[in-house]
Amino acid sequence: MKKLLLLATGGTIASRASDHGLRPALSAADLCAALGREADTIEVSDLLALDSTNITPAHWQMIARKIAALRTNYDGFIVTHGTDTMAYTAAALYYMLENIDRPVVLTGSQRPLGTVGSDAEENLRLAYTAASSSFTGICIAFGGRLIHGNAAKKLYSLADDAFRSIGRAEIDLTAPTAPTAPFRLHDALDTRVAVIRLYPGIKPVTIDAHIAAGYRGIILEGYGLGSVPGDDAEESFLPTLDRAKTRACTIVLTTQCIYDGADLSHYEVGVRAAELGALSGGALPIEALYARLMQLLAETPEGETVKSLTD
Repeated sequence: MKKLLLLATGGTIASRASDHGLRPALSAADLCAALGREADTIEVSDLLALDSTNITPAHWQMIARKIAALRTNYDGFIVTHGTDTMAYTAAALYYMLENIDRPVVLTGSQRPLGTVGSDAEENLRLAYTAASSSFTGICIAFGGRLIHGNAAKKLYSLADDAFRSIGRAEIDLTAPTAPTAPFRLHDALDTRVAVIRLYPGIKPVTIDAHIAAGYRGIILEGYGLGSVPGDDAEESFLPTLDRAKTRACTIVLTTQCIYDGADLSHYEVGVRAAELGALSGGALPIEALYARLMQLLAETPEGETVKSLTD
């Protein structure tokens, strides 16, 4: 049987009631016990005990380094995590653990383990199945779905099947694919990245203020296919994008739409933005773009911009 490691980080799945609402209280061993006989092949580690709203990029680094250090000791990993930022952590691990040759499966629940109607046991069993399989890479196991780590988005705050896959098909465990290059840990992250959602009437000075504050990357959640106000607007964003380029600030344009992604080649405003150096976020959800830009900026010399999100 496969030898697995369960890393607990907190979240609803490990929570119990307190005087001020739910907070993480259960250990990794408590969570593992819910798997019954399957738990005999699982070792456990209590890495964190946090509500996932308190997870930061430093915690992503902690988790990635832990898995990288123990990679050859186990056949697969289960990471229990709160649902609110699980998609961010999954995306970060997807890019930080490049070409990992075994499964790393994140899971959690909408209701605490052991409570009436909890989805925790079902999700743990799905995670166990994925972590014991021939799948390689990072994924989320939740609500009966297996989603690639760079494609997950939480769409529902309460529903059991809270997550959906954006821009990629869900994972088929019967058709695994192995990595074609050696494993590499990318454990450096540049946190000077901001995400700004556009709204009618927003001023370009908002972007300038972030550039002046030293941000090296800005992800703009634009309209439709990733559009920003152009020359016909009361205040065009194009001069600001030009200033960003001269200040070596990488601009990524994505869309506020959930599905179909961004495409800067369709409308004039997108084409003009691309000519000024803006990158298209493509089909990646904001969670993946945020983690990816941090990782790429950390590997890009100061004073230079990221030239591609896919290299």
